[in-house]
Amino acid sequence: MGIWAWIQPVDRIWKVISDTEKGTLCVYNEKSELIMEQKGMTKEEVSFIEENFLQIVAKNLNEEKMVPNHIVNVVRPVHEYNYMYA
Repeated sequence: MGIWAWIQPVDRIWKVISDTEKGTLCVYNEKSELIMEQKGMTKEEVSFIEENFLQIVAKNLNEEKMVPNHIVNVVRPVHEYNYMYA
């Protein structure tokens, strides 16, 4: 189960609770009112939403379950001098 704080552009924080075992995703507004509930999803669908959406727009409040960001060595390309454009 993951608990996420999704900060909205109008200074509101929505709480998102995702559960891969049950296949549910619930979104609560700042008054703790349920505004969206999605049930019957597969474990892969919930994981996909967590990895590709919630990790970008929200903060995971479950620190022990937080997946560390992968650091990739990025090498800048070396541009060749092209005489045609000189």
